[in-house]
Amino acid sequence: MPRIRRIRRRKINKAAQAPAQLDAVKSPGSEDQAPGSTSRVVIVGDRIFNLKLSNLMGGETDFKIVATADTRRDAFAFPNEFAAELTVVDVDFDGHGQGIKLARELNEKSPGCAFMLICGPFTSTTVQTLWVYGADSWSVITQATAKSPAHFAEVVSSAVHGIPWIEPGITRALREYGPRPNSLDERKLLVFERDQSKAV
Repeated sequence: MPRIRRIRRRKINKAAQAPAQLDAVKSPGSEDQAPGSTSRVVIVGDRIFNLKLSNLMGGETDFKIVATADTRRDAFAFPNEFAAELTVVDVDFDGHGQGIKLARELNEKSPGCAFMLICGPFTSTTVQTLWVYGADSWSVITQATAKSPAHFAEVVSSAVHGIPWIEPGITRALREYGPRPNSLDERKLLVFERDQSKAV
């Protein structure tokens, strides 16, 4: 047997003997898939959100859920720990609209990971928080889109490949605030001034 084949065989055997990482939520049949053939996804939300999304994504073969986080501690650990290519965040995780700020913090810790946010009721507060703390590279959808398996799978696939997708209604709502300055402080100031002018 040529030397290259022997080295390759050793690597394959070594990989097969490697212990599993942490307890993770896996999609059905993911054990039978070839390594590297699927994109790794982490979900961040409360237990009900994570369960619903896991069930929705469970039948997909292009990506698999490697972990779900229902605490801030896990949310900060899992994307890097599981080498996630996409982190899906519930906008209302840890409080109304707080998932947006959490996603920003996670994005700073895991810059190589794509992010997708799922909104519940899309209120003016959610729009404002998203305009201030959001990033142009994120995909943002509502739960209505998430309930359509085919559409949702397309959005996830696009997000994993670095092509963000934002629902048209969300895009229109964000445009009402005007162009987004690069500086977070400038965006906060503009929102403050806007609120003050409304109060007068």
